[in-house]
Amino acid sequence: MTPSLSQAWRRAALLCIAVLASGCGQGAHRKITVRFWNGFTGPDGRTMLRMVKRFNEQNPDVHVVMQRMAWATYYNKLFVAGIGHRAPEVFVIHTRAMNRFAGAGFARPNDDLVNGPSGIDIRDVDANVWNAVKFGGKHYGLPLDVHVMGMYYNKTLFRKAGLVDAQGNPKVPTNRPEFMDAMRRLTKKGQNGGQDQWGFVFTNFESNTYTFMRQFGGEFFTKDYSRCTMNEPRNIAGLQFCSDIVNKYHYAPSPENFDSWIGFRQGKIAMAFEGIYMLADLEKQKNLDFGGAPVPQVDGYHRVWADSHNLCLRSDLKGPELEASWRFMKFLSDNSLDWAAGGQVPVRKSLRRTARFKAMTVQSQFAKQIPLVTYLPSLPFVFEFQTELDLAVEKVLRGNGTTKEALDIATNNVNAVIAREQAARETGGRQP
Repeated sequence: MTPSLSQAWRRAALLCIAVLASGCGQGAHRKITVRFWNGFTGPDGRTMLRMVKRFNEQNPDVHVVMQRMAWATYYNKLFVAGIGHRAPEVFVIHTRAMNRFAGAGFARPNDDLVNGPSGIDIRDVDANVWNAVKFGGKHYGLPLDVHVMGMYYNKTLFRKAGLVDAQGNPKVPTNRPEFMDAMRRLTKKGQNGGQDQWGFVFTNFESNTYTFMRQFGGEFFTKDYSRCTMNEPRNIAGLQFCSDIVNKYHYAPSPENFDSWIGFRQGKIAMAFEGIYMLADLEKQKNLDFGGAPVPQVDGYHRVWADSHNLCLRSDLKGPELEASWRFMKFLSDNSLDWAAGGQVPVRKSLRRTARFKAMTVQSQFAKQIPLVTYLPSLPFVFEFQTELDLAVEKVLRGNGTTKEALDIATNNVNAVIAREQAARETGGRQP
């Protein structure tokens, strides 16, 4: 029987009421979109994507959209987006770059959220890591990891050189005499007289030499950052130590025309200092028997380079968008053991004490160095500083000029940048 028109309208009205009551009506539970930008374009990106998908499944009222881009262009794009008020809700900033973004007003302080009802017990984070994202008395990032540099070593080459303990396990160097002895014994010439095997290699010039210079007690700026001191005697001694490994003792190849990381993967290099993020690359190579250990201490200060990926919030977030974005950040922090499995060291101490993390042999070895971590200076002009440091280091390792000459030039150039920054502040502020 065909229903009357009034009956049809009544059914339609009841259906509408039922839909609204069930919360499925338009606008009742509209999903909040959280855009998440980062530079995780390698294996770490696939790990992060899996974590994002899991968050979306467990939080049906929020949809996180992740956008990855190469680190080489990432910061420029983030700056442009920030200037144009189009920045994503959540984005990643390295600790070394935090000052620049916080100073530009792009990132929101998060102390109220960390200490709020849905917060994080910050005592679970190492003080040196947490303090590194503090500017003007406020914290601008939630550290997710500490990608600390460590020593990768070829177990097969160590055993062939007799560098083993009583149980036949590779005996890795922990101090300068052991490091120098290991490099000497692990450097070998081939039958044709050419170099067949190297004891050590400089991979990432900046992180490697920065570690040695800081171990010699070097400081790169005055405490108020008003003057660069890159050419101070302790830095010269630390960088000279690096130069001698290449140009005096010939334990490491010259950077010229040599792919250092490929050399380690090919079994021609016995030791290499690199970040924990390179672990995934090595694990794919099944014919390489390698291990991970803390870097040796070669002078009076046991320090090691590291950086951290920090989760940051857009400065103007509020209301439901802010709640959803913080919920996502806390999810990543709470579940960062999954992030560690992809080749990272989680920042949360409670996670590093778990059996699951301790079974990650290389990550857990590198994690021992977190109390020793020394970040690059976090400066408004950090990229200019890095460029000058890199140029000086490469010149010295290639044997082009003296260590003092190279560091004098770099120091003068950085001090010129400081003077320019000071002038910009006095005439109306620096443009990011």
